[in-house]
Amino acid sequence: MKQFEKVFRNNVTNMTLLTVVAIFISCSHREKEVDIIESGAPVQVTNPKQVELNETIDLNANTIFLKKEIVRATFQGFIEKIEKNIGDEVKNGDLLLQIKTKESAADDSLKLTIGTETFQGFINVHARSDGILTALNYNTGDFVSEGEEIAIISNPSSLRLTLNVPYQYVSRMNRYSQCEIFLPDGKILYATIQRVIPSVDPVSQTQTFLLQLNDHINLPENLNVNARLPLQTIKNAMVLPLSTILSNETQNEFWIMKLINDTTAVRIDIEKGIENDSLVQIIRPELNLTDNIISDGAYGLPDTATVSLSR
Repeated sequence: MKQFEKVFRNNVTNMTLLTVVAIFISCSHREKEVDIIESGAPVQVTNPKQVELNETIDLNANTIFLKKEIVRATFQGFIEKIEKNIGDEVKNGDLLLQIKTKESAADDSLKLTIGTETFQGFINVHARSDGILTALNYNTGDFVSEGEEIAIISNPSSLRLTLNVPYQYVSRMNRYSQCEIFLPDGKILYATIQRVIPSVDPVSQTQTFLLQLNDHINLPENLNVNARLPLQTIKNAMVLPLSTILSNETQNEFWIMKLINDTTAVRIDIEKGIENDSLVQIIRPELNLTDNIISDGAYGLPDTATVSLSR
């Protein structure tokens, strides 16, 4: 009986040890499985697309009034009266100001005869065009010499945009092509290339383009805006989002990380084509629309990496 109890206890002890070992092995196996799953870097993927891709260039532009009347003094003297102020709308023939000659100021009794009329010592200065008085350089009582610039009348209908284009891009721009204009307040307008000035700035090596807004809108002169002009258009371009493109520090090598199965990504060197704010054309290698390309999480991965897809 005692021997039976001893054998029984030994069997129980052995079974307990086997159970513990089995549990340990099972837990170790699960931990290894978890380690394998967790060792894959979490990534998100996207697929290539074929779209019509436009290459554009962004440049600064300024507003300008092409038609201006510069009002000059025809006699030297003192400004006696000003009839218009800056910002006033004027019509052709409107009285702008009156100049009193210096002789008349010295002797109010001076009277000169010009033709059949008696000259009283005052010169009336009239507008010779329609527009807005945008500059007035003198005040009442100021002395002006003959030929000096007194005021400027600008014609708002002559509003244009001046754009200085680096010469290497000039041949790639088509006259009468449409471009986007981004105003400082966030509004977007559209303009057309109207004229190209046949000269190049000797310092900046840029050529001036004149753009005309498609819709009439009142803008002030000398406003800085941003112009986006088209350079070329490629139909059925194979493209990827910018977030998929990786490069070295000098940015002379570019590559993507492509999934060859559900858990493995490999580096694929690429040759880029044109690009815009969000898309890049892939010239080489030839991609398929079903290829899975890492769009998030590829930074820092080796040339061959174990990954796990994030949903």
